[in-house]
Amino acid sequence: MPEETLNIAVFGESNVGKSHYGAQLIARLNAETGSMRMRGAAPDLAAFDDVVQSLNGGVPGAHTAAGTYTETLLPVLTEDNLAIDLNWPDYAGEQVSQLLEERRIPASWQQRVETADGWILMVRPERAPLAEDIFSRPLGDLKSSRPDGAVIERSPQARLVELLQMLLYSTHVRTGKAKPALAVVLSCWDELQVPEGTTPEQVLGQNLPLLAAFVRNNWDERRTLVLGLSATGVALSKDSPNKDFIYKGAEQMGWVVTTDGTHTPDLTAPISQLAKALQN
Repeated sequence: MPEETLNIAVFGESNVGKSHYGAQLIARLNAETGSMRMRGAAPDLAAFDDVVQSLNGGVPGAHTAAGTYTETLLPVLTEDNLAIDLNWPDYAGEQVSQLLEERRIPASWQQRVETADGWILMVRPERAPLAEDIFSRPLGDLKSSRPDGAVIERSPQARLVELLQMLLYSTHVRTGKAKPALAVVLSCWDELQVPEGTTPEQVLGQNLPLLAAFVRNNWDERRTLVLGLSATGVALSKDSPNKDFIYKGAEQMGWVVTTDGTHTPDLTAPISQLAKALQN
């Protein structure tokens, strides 16, 4: 057994696919079809039972209930025999919204944030559209287009930057630890209309330039990577079960877009590549 064990934590707002990816990742690990494998039994996988059952039936899993917070420990091993404790959360993304509104890291998150050597930030580009601002439209047009008394809300990009700022404060500033390595995973890639060969970094820069600039200016590029992900490969509907999932198996579906824009069916790639970045 390797002496060093790295801890990786996953973060993301609502509807970015954390549960679907977690369920598909567990299936890949159990089938040993990727570059990583389990190095022992997970203590408890009950949090993913309903999602796994839904995917095997060709339909999407249910949205995580608002009050839910559980964490599944996945003890995994890379092809280089590097041990990783992957802490996969099951919580409603609304908890991230509450965190941002209260400007406070909840106690249930604190240890996970402080002890993580690497972070995976899951972002769904289609749910983080560019907001119109003074750089895209004249100030007078913006003022006239907003009804009197309308509430001004932070853009999705600003929220993601603020989330990273709070996480950084809880680790790098408050405890003096080095910044964790960071993997930005652009989820639901199958719903993006991008040419074949487009790299995830290009999509991040075009669709979320504020987030891209913040990551670029605050992390060493050797400890940062941007990847694409389609955990299921296609959009699923509760009204029309996908027959490929039923007959081929959910563990055969889904893919990752690597940093150079190529596709791989290895859903463990974000974790194994982040582990390599942790060595820099």
